[in-house]
Amino acid sequence: MDVASGSALWRFAFALGGLVAWLILESWWSFRVPVQSRLSRYAINLSIAGVNALLLSVLLGGFLLTWSHQVMVAQTGLFNLVGLGGEANVVASIVAMDLVFYGVHRANHAVPVLWRFHRAHHSDLDLDVTTAIRFHPGEVLISTLIKMPAIWALGVSPLGLVSFEAGLLAAAQFQHSNLRVPEPYETIVRRILVTPNMHRIHHSTVRGEHNSNFSTILSVWDRVLGTYHMNVRQENIRIGLLEYQEPRAVSWSRVVWMPFAGRCSRTDPANPTS
Repeated sequence: MDVASGSALWRFAFALGGLVAWLILESWWSFRVPVQSRLSRYAINLSIAGVNALLLSVLLGGFLLTWSHQVMVAQTGLFNLVGLGGEANVVASIVAMDLVFYGVHRANHAVPVLWRFHRAHHSDLDLDVTTAIRFHPGEVLISTLIKMPAIWALGVSPLGLVSFEAGLLAAAQFQHSNLRVPEPYETIVRRILVTPNMHRIHHSTVRGEHNSNFSTILSVWDRVLGTYHMNVRQENIRIGLLEYQEPRAVSWSRVVWMPFAGRCSRTDPANPTS
């Protein structure tokens, strides 16, 4: 088995294991009562994830790992220039790539063309672990293309890349989960990581709440960059987008077609005139 196949296999096993584990935990300690049929949502989100898995494995399988290997052979990038190798490169890669994707996430809300794709993720009417894999294939492709210059500029090693991807996947499943994390544990964890309470606010229909809490793994970026927002009653949060509040508006075909369905609404958070 080559490196690319091995990477795809561990990613699938890791994602599937996490999905099952969080679904079980959500059934025991759920926070919100779903507003949409679980089975229909699961079918939509899992089928979108399947398309993305096919896209990554068939069209882009192993591409980023090969690119990262070439970067290390050429010794380009910041980490190589300052002599960060081995474990130091892995740790630096996770932290730096997390900051990069804080910026990418924020841009997804600010740039209309990026928001067109990202709103497919935010159109989910409920928030649970399956929302973590509900990303439009176009957004996945854009994200992959953004990773290329980031890997080159930073000098991210293959192990650093795999570690970041694993951390990103685990963090996404945790923060999107419909899990009730009891105090004071939630506050303690949130000092370091993005928690379900923190990310639930980001999925609110209220624009001021929606355009906050952009961090992907570490919560520090929102704190230091002025987008941290927790002064919200969790029970009052309405999930989704105002223009897509009917289940029929977020069917599989409409979610896939969403980036191309006319102009962005004036209530969209990416529209500065709203």
